[in-house]
Amino acid sequence: MNSDQLIENYLQGSLSKRERVQLNKWVKKDLKNLKHFKERIRSHSYVIPLNFNSDKAFDRFYQKIQEKKHSSKQRLKIFYWAASFTALIGLGLLYQNSELLFTDQYNVANKKEANESLKEIQVTLSDGSQYRIDKKSTTSLEDKSGRLVASQLDNILSFETHSSIAKDTSTTQIDIPYGEKLKLRLSDGTLVWLNSGSSLSFPQQFSSKSKTREVNVNGEAYFEVSKNKQKPFIVHTPSVSVKVLGTQFNISSYANDSNAETTLMEGKVQVYHSLQENIPIELVPNQQAVFEKTSQTFQKNTVDANAYNSWIDDVLIVDSLSFLELKKKLERKYNITITNELDSLWEKTYRGEFKDESLAETLETIALSSKFSFSIDGKHVRIFNKKPKD
Repeated sequence: MNSDQLIENYLQGSLSKRERVQLNKWVKKDLKNLKHFKERIRSHSYVIPLNFNSDKAFDRFYQKIQEKKHSSKQRLKIFYWAASFTALIGLGLLYQNSELLFTDQYNVANKKEANESLKEIQVTLSDGSQYRIDKKSTTSLEDKSGRLVASQLDNILSFETHSSIAKDTSTTQIDIPYGEKLKLRLSDGTLVWLNSGSSLSFPQQFSSKSKTREVNVNGEAYFEVSKNKQKPFIVHTPSVSVKVLGTQFNISSYANDSNAETTLMEGKVQVYHSLQENIPIELVPNQQAVFEKTSQTFQKNTVDANAYNSWIDDVLIVDSLSFLELKKKLERKYNITITNELDSLWEKTYRGEFKDESLAETLETIALSSKFSFSIDGKHVRIFNKKPKD
């Protein structure tokens, strides 16, 4: 039987045990085969996104993989990334491991974040003027006196330096709802990408009298800081602060996350507890400072830094995240609320990658590895126990 017929049987849920083995071998044989398989899955799932399911045959297929995983964990780790079965299924990569979560993580599962109820990107100027903007449109922002403050062009909101506002150091705040992101340019030329559910407050113009350039972030942001050796750039969050001269880094400090993470892509930064500026941690590229909010302690890790700002390109990389952490990322990315009715999921961790997947496709991937059912009702997702097969 040729590969296209095997794929068709898979899509229809009628794959036999023998065909399952054939399909698995064919997909792992060549990356082109994997690509073709994913394209077929994608075209099929766009037609019936909520019915993209392998049914009984695929359950048996996946069970086979899980059994192999227990017998050769290290070999399977390579298998998952090279031509992984979950990549093959998920239009993304995903696998899970079991890991106990701390009690405090479970308790924050249903906490609300400040921007969760927002519907549009909101800009609040220092005089109280508010704008709700569409990042795809051309927009001019003016204060109550009619003075131009910022303009949006080519998906970038720019706060440029103009003589008429050169002395204005008043604070502007930008709030991003779930499901949205925004790229902006500050008056000093620094580029900032704000992730879903995040806020940034900053001076309309950085004061010429100040020795620093300082902004405040709640949530996640990626910075490409304009160099100025005379004026270090400082990013404050409720937990940590980051001091730089000119560099590229990602900072994630959401209110309901247990950690605040600073990851350096280029240059050099100092990270310190907001109340302990005199005890900084210095990072070089591909290093990350993780601040544990409960214990008030830092840990420095070596990481692949590019995995931590992939969100600016709409890529979700999952690197040993608990289900709770993954749940929060999905809620922010897709502007949804997830209700989980399976206690067993809190004990699992995941690793994988998703790019351009719909919500349904992403949930299908996770469901196949964790054996649960789900329903989507508007912006609410319910996760519940998969009924036993007859």
